[in-house]
Amino acid sequence: MLKAAEPRSRRMVARSSEAPSIRRTLVGLHGYRALIRNLVIKDLKLKYRGSLIGFVWSLANPLLTAAVYTIAFRSILRIRSEGFVFYLMLGLLAWTFFASSAAMSTGSIVDNGGLLKSVRFPRAILPIATVLFTLAQYLLTVLVFLPLMLIVYRIRPAAPMLLFPVIVALQALFTIGVALILATSTAFFRDVRHLVEVALMVLFWTTPIVYTIHDVSGRLPQLILLSPLSSFVTAYHNIFYDRQWPSLEIWAIAITYTAVALSLGLWLIVRYEDSFAERV
Repeated sequence: MLKAAEPRSRRMVARSSEAPSIRRTLVGLHGYRALIRNLVIKDLKLKYRGSLIGFVWSLANPLLTAAVYTIAFRSILRIRSEGFVFYLMLGLLAWTFFASSAAMSTGSIVDNGGLLKSVRFPRAILPIATVLFTLAQYLLTVLVFLPLMLIVYRIRPAAPMLLFPVIVALQALFTIGVALILATSTAFFRDVRHLVEVALMVLFWTTPIVYTIHDVSGRLPQLILLSPLSSFVTAYHNIFYDRQWPSLEIWAIAITYTAVALSLGLWLIVRYEDSFAERV
């Protein structure tokens, strides 16, 4: 019995002594995909548990925000752009997905100290599950919002709209990268949570959500386009509002931000995940 157990124990020691790597983390994420799914489902159930109207609350927030901005820009500032509400909602929904993910990800590691100290699993699962939770809400909202707006504003389907899943996938990967960076940083520096609140406010106004890039003069359009969320929001506006293909510049910026954020996020969490239990 003892001899039969020895090789097995040696194999277990060898596995646990493997150096952390991005490849090992990605393999672990695939192996724990059921856990990720269960975490997302659990959060969705908890969010709407005990609520009388459930999912409708996810629609209420962006709709109320759009109503406030519509009144401010159309009734007070007298901006009469055709289809302004549709343009505004496209940007607001994409922004809400990113902002909610970023804000929630700051606590995905530090708020789960008990789990980190008792169970061994890839730590990247926690911030990734947070992003997938907000992504699920975003997609459910879009499924209701987009057909309604297309009918209300009599916008005919166009070929560029087929790019929607591609843009969503790019934004989701970019957001996962940002979430990994923020989750890791917050484990060592709690001030990150407060900095994120300020950063999100700045990012909102440097992203063409309540205005178009064409409304800005001088060299500001190029600077605004370099804001992290601008390329994604502009791509949504292009395919749905303008019914045209996003430019190569938009694609280049979006792909670059996605690659950099995801690579940096994975590297950081792999580099420091063994220290999380001591920090939370």
